[in-house]
Amino acid sequence: MKKFFLTVTVLLLVTSVFSQQFYHYLSADSARGIIVNAKTPEEKFTGYFSLDRYYYTTGQYDSSRLIQLEMYNIAKELNKDSLLATTHHAIGNMLVHKSDYNFALSSYFKALEYAKDDFRRARAYAAAGYVYVLTGNAELGYNYVKKADSISNNIYLKRVINIFSGAAFNSFKKPDSALVYLKNAETDLQSEVDPTMISVLLGQLAISYELKEEDDLADVYYKKTLAWCKKEKLVSSYIRNANRYGAYLVNRGDYKVAKSLSLEILTVARQTISNDGISNVAENLKKIYSNENNKDSAFYYAEMQIAYKDSVSNQKRIAEFQNITFAQQLRDIDELSKVNVAARQRKQNLQYIFIALGIITLIILYLLLSRSFITNTKMIEFFGVIALLIVFEFLNLLLHPYLEKWTNHSPSLMLLALVCIAALLVPLHHKLEKWTTAKLVEKNKKIRLAAAKKTIAQLEKNYP
Repeated sequence: MKKFFLTVTVLLLVTSVFSQQFYHYLSADSARGIIVNAKTPEEKFTGYFSLDRYYYTTGQYDSSRLIQLEMYNIAKELNKDSLLATTHHAIGNMLVHKSDYNFALSSYFKALEYAKDDFRRARAYAAAGYVYVLTGNAELGYNYVKKADSISNNIYLKRVINIFSGAAFNSFKKPDSALVYLKNAETDLQSEVDPTMISVLLGQLAISYELKEEDDLADVYYKKTLAWCKKEKLVSSYIRNANRYGAYLVNRGDYKVAKSLSLEILTVARQTISNDGISNVAENLKKIYSNENNKDSAFYYAEMQIAYKDSVSNQKRIAEFQNITFAQQLRDIDELSKVNVAARQRKQNLQYIFIALGIITLIILYLLLSRSFITNTKMIEFFGVIALLIVFEFLNLLLHPYLEKWTNHSPSLMLLALVCIAALLVPLHHKLEKWTTAKLVEKNKKIRLAAAKKTIAQLEKNYP
């Protein structure tokens, strides 16, 4: 019973999520529960979305790829632009965590192609802007972030935009301006937000205070950032922020704390096979042991830094190969989806043809059979109404996809269009009904007259 109520609660949460424009981030277990118990493809997509976030934030990129393929399959099968935009955005997020910034940008711009609503367009622009900030193109990045801000008034996005704006001003070396945006975002954290965004916010606050040379506050926020990353198991964010804090401690001359932190980072980076993280922490350890005049250890970490820099280059080449392969897998899904859509369209067209032939056949049979039977006016009116409803529903089925396209899925405009169709059909129906009634009643009179004459003739023959 407890499991049942938990499932119902989760599914109700999914329903409320779908009424909004963004997805709630669920735990991995909750996400798996939704996938198993999903009654619709959209519910399953929501589960995959949260499970994907769990995988790429914890450094399980291969698992993330597999989940993203499932998401893409569902989006293409349903042919929903909103789901396609969300899938490409998720791919971009995963690539940012992997530091594959070029392919991340491509994914965000691909998401823009499918983003039809302001929220998804603004989300893609903001994410692309942040990638530009990370890669040293702060001015271009800030322009994209401002563009996102001008498009959407979504509360969640406003918080993200404040964080990214703060990151841009930190890149401009303007910590006071950065803090205006970051403090606004920090104030808004009473409502739920993506855990990764909180790690970015805390890390950027630490950088702002570092730039202002307020060491106590910088320490507080760096420690908050690392504690949050550990709590939420944000492995890639932890390694990135911990290395940044380690470099700050080294530059400040706090070698003892820097050494302890760097050795911890090295353990985590090795467990997650983060060559980029190992290369950066090796650089910090080289400086630390050089300061201790421990030449052997300094040399060891210098060699490690060089070796892992080479590994990072090799890793980037492998990642590029994997990204190209993944892009081809998405294209394969596109081609399969086109084949399935074409097959469904052919099947639908055949059904329309059979329905049209059925309607025409019924009308012809009715007219032919009515010559052999006496039909009263009430029966004519009844079958006329049935025929009108059948024709109206057939036209609704036939025109519905085009109406959705022309009205941009607006219920009021679609209703107006259907009312206009009905306004044309009803007068035509009345005219046809009047004509049919007149003809059939006249025919019935003739049939009755003929029957009466036949009866009289028979009586005259029997009783001369």
